[in-house]
Amino acid sequence: MEKNSKGKFRSVRRKKRRGFSGKRPQEITDNSSNGAVVNNDSRDCLATVSDDPVANCAQKCESITSKKLLNTSFKQLEGNDKILTRQQAKKVGILSPSDVEIAGGFKLQDAVLLSTCISKAAICSSCRKSASKLELYQKNNEREGLCEQLLLKCSHCKVETPLATSNRLGGKGGGSHEVNRRSVLASHQFGHAGLAQFCGSMNLPPPVTQKAYNEHLIKIEKAASSHAEQVMKDASERLRKKISAEQPDNIESGEIDIAHVAVTVDGTWQKRGHSSKIGVVFVISVDTGEILDYEVKSLFCHECKAHNNDDKESDKYKQWKDAHTQRCEINHEGSSEEMEAVAAVQIFSRSIETRKLKYTTFVGDGDSSSFGCVKEALEEKFGSAYQIKKEECVGHVQKRLGTALKKYKNDNKGKKLSDGKSVGGKGRLTDTMIDRMQNFYGQAIRENKGNLEGMKTRIKAIHHHMIKDDTLSLRKQHQHCPKSSDTWCKYWKDQNEKTSLYNEDNRLPQVFKKELEPIFARLSNHDLLTRCLKGMTQNQNEAAHGVLWSKCPKTKFCGARRVRIAACETVAVFNTGAASKAVIMTLCGITPGQNSMRALRLQDRVRIQSAAKKMTSKYKNQRRKLRALQKSKGDKNAYQPGGFSLSSQPDIKQNKKKRKRTAEKSDEPQITFGFVMPTMEVVGKKKC
Repeated sequence: MEKNSKGKFRSVRRKKRRGFSGKRPQEITDNSSNGAVVNNDSRDCLATVSDDPVANCAQKCESITSKKLLNTSFKQLEGNDKILTRQQAKKVGILSPSDVEIAGGFKLQDAVLLSTCISKAAICSSCRKSASKLELYQKNNEREGLCEQLLLKCSHCKVETPLATSNRLGGKGGGSHEVNRRSVLASHQFGHAGLAQFCGSMNLPPPVTQKAYNEHLIKIEKAASSHAEQVMKDASERLRKKISAEQPDNIESGEIDIAHVAVTVDGTWQKRGHSSKIGVVFVISVDTGEILDYEVKSLFCHECKAHNNDDKESDKYKQWKDAHTQRCEINHEGSSEEMEAVAAVQIFSRSIETRKLKYTTFVGDGDSSSFGCVKEALEEKFGSAYQIKKEECVGHVQKRLGTALKKYKNDNKGKKLSDGKSVGGKGRLTDTMIDRMQNFYGQAIRENKGNLEGMKTRIKAIHHHMIKDDTLSLRKQHQHCPKSSDTWCKYWKDQNEKTSLYNEDNRLPQVFKKELEPIFARLSNHDLLTRCLKGMTQNQNEAAHGVLWSKCPKTKFCGARRVRIAACETVAVFNTGAASKAVIMTLCGITPGQNSMRALRLQDRVRIQSAAKKMTSKYKNQRRKLRALQKSKGDKNAYQPGGFSLSSQPDIKQNKKKRKRTAEKSDEPQITFGFVMPTMEVVGKKKC
């Protein structure tokens, strides 16, 4: 209850808040500075730690997600008078729009309704006759893509008033129409054919031609690449400041201070397998989680394919080849597998010149030759002054145990072990058992960061915990398992809490102890675990790949230009948020309006709320249950080719009991249905 201006109490209905609650860093004010907004250029955590675990989770989420709003794109937008900031948006009512306001932006309008409205509401300003009507016409021969040339014609004096549906970006003298540039910028994810299909479904005029569409893409690519380069330079500068403040030993003094940093490197391809024509490589900082550099490799060019059947010796082809060399989209020679290594070499070689950084720690997966190629190229270019070391991705190392166990199972399929039984089957090495050991292996590495002996002990515990040994007591078999209160070993949990959860039948027979010993010995190797001491992963690279292919889907082939635009947008969005799209619009000559800024703000708000939801324990439990359901036997049998046709179910026919006939055969033809439920029985049937 609150008091109003007259002193009476009134009830207040408070709106329920959902998702992430609290103020963003841009909105936090300092009481000592008379309400001035605190300038936070650093990316440190702003939340304070409390004793409440729920509050800690929310504060942790705020520190993780809100830091994405501390970006140069918003600062650049706030300094641009043409683009409305959050404070300006509140003044004009973008965040809480009024019921009636001056119309702006582009509208999808039925021309008949618009013409009817004008003829009813207006008269000709030339003749000023009350009987005159203004009728709307269109000039079909002057249409340019989605921009149409309309005119209002008086029914009495025939005076025509021109009406264009879009302005030109170059002013009145010339230039592309804004509506066409906007349509290409919004549709490069699904291409010219998709835009044409959308226009046809909405009864809009067809878009610009394929040639004009490509010209727009070239200008958009230049704007997106220049913006992405600036975003990566800003990220590099923030990283250098962070290393200088927190790790001054990693700063190499000279004419220009060079910071030694750790990065994660991973490649992704437009098509699965080893036959993709286009590949993309991102290099992401381990300390800040921002993209520092990228490279797009292509083996395909549309123009080269169109001239593939031309006479290579003709003068016409040679002239075209000389002119096309500068704009050819093919920038890689070799196989698709080599794209990641070649791109990584180029990125590492230019890091000092373009980023003032030395990538001294290479975090990558073990199934790639990128590290060897990078190390060899750096030694050749810089000599021994540039030292680089390899760190393994814990997620990829964890998968090695599952891969090794599945390979062992397949190699010994159909063979008998020393106890006379096969490898697979009930109580043997099943897929569920392999998944359990793989999860324990990854947990052993993650929980012992910086402790090499602890990793080895926990890996040895998995070997003894999962396999029986009749020569030793249970206490000695589980001597390497963690004995704390939160242990995953049910034997020690029973000993600590006096319960009876431990089940000896959930372990493998003793014969597997000697069979699997070489695998555990290889995966507990000193050199391998040394590269896992920091517990680094490539999860941030996988997240960047997801953003990239959401903007340029893999389901349909795209050219190198569209992939490069998507990669530039990924860099900007991944580092700075959705506001970067407005900066690209500005660089393309487009002024983002109120609706565009409102949509971009909404994207960031939804992203923050989604991140807050994914960090809650409820969401994690749901995801854990879904993962268990996907691995269950019932889910695997949910779909089988032909598994549910009656002809492929002999067991049902065999188990079906014959009923005694209760009536004589009739001479009339019997009705036979195409599908009969085999488990249906007739209950309570009486004789006629």
